[in-house]
Amino acid sequence: MFARALVLGLCLLAAMAPDVALTGVPAPIAATTSGAPAAEAYQAAPAALPVADATPARLLISKIGVNATIEARGLDANRTILTPRDYRDVAWYNLGPLPGQPGNALLNGHVDWWTGAAVFTRLSELRPGDTVTIVRGDGSRLTFKVTGRRIVTADARLASLFAPSKVPSLTLITCTGAWDPSILSDTHRLLVSAVLV
Repeated sequence: MFARALVLGLCLLAAMAPDVALTGVPAPIAATTSGAPAAEAYQAAPAALPVADATPARLLISKIGVNATIEARGLDANRTILTPRDYRDVAWYNLGPLPGQPGNALLNGHVDWWTGAAVFTRLSELRPGDTVTIVRGDGSRLTFKVTGRRIVTADARLASLFAPSKVPSLTLITCTGAWDPSILSDTHRLLVSAVLV
């Protein structure tokens, strides 16, 4: 039992990123001058708008009682998506798109913990049509509608999760299946997909 509890903190997700180059952050646009005197150029420039913080901050799923902090996480040395540090939180794969951007944003969370239930204990209860809300750093909200679910083996490498798309989507991931002491992990992963509405 102790081994299971210890490993649950380390091995939630085996859906790994494919070995492809990750795109970097675009370079800032170079400033240009119009040749006008500085005062005129300043007056002609529109007022700068505050930049919204689109970073995902909270995950809300009322149907299954989730109200969780979102941690930004990347990959470990084996190119496995990192899990949240706290079993009550979810981890957003921050090398992929932000929720609401074109492409598939990935969020993973633990199904259970040595103390009992974890953030995604009830994830398997979600069905097509259920809603998932992301609260961003600026307080704005995005609503996603569940479109499907599937179960894959724990060692699956699913390139489709990372494929480019014009459609903003979300995949929620957690462990499922039987505990396998030989690999110190659950045998499968549950993936719940959703699209922005």
